[in-house]
Amino acid sequence: MSSFRWNRGGDFKGRKWDTDLPTDSAIIMHVFCTYLDSRLPPHPKYPDGKTFTSQHFVQTPNKPDVTNENVFCIYQSAINPPHYELIYQRHVYNLPKGRNNMFHTLLMFLYIIKTKESGMLGRVNLGLSGVNILWIFGE
Repeated sequence: MSSFRWNRGGDFKGRKWDTDLPTDSAIIMHVFCTYLDSRLPPHPKYPDGKTFTSQHFVQTPNKPDVTNENVFCIYQSAINPPHYELIYQRHVYNLPKGRNNMFHTLLMFLYIIKTKESGMLGRVNLGLSGVNILWIFGE
């Protein structure tokens, strides 16, 4: 984590990081989404296998429908520098910008699942009897 650069990335194979490459924040978000894609059951509406990403991650220039109370997603409102917002029950949570924005957004997403959704993301339990990602919050 000491090498983490939220608004850029590292050099790779002698190539300096540039804006056409993903930031470290974008890579971590991609890993998080891909992990949950692998844990959620397939959905016929999303044949590419990206059940989580298709339902719970929106990246600019696309925009989430904030008028729909069923929308619960992480919204990447800016690419460079990266900025993430959380949409839940028609409310946009615009967390502080900067180095920790992506981490705070992920934590708040999981915290809402634990406290408001009884640990469930759709039909999947993210708590002890399921994926067990909510252990980070303790009891």
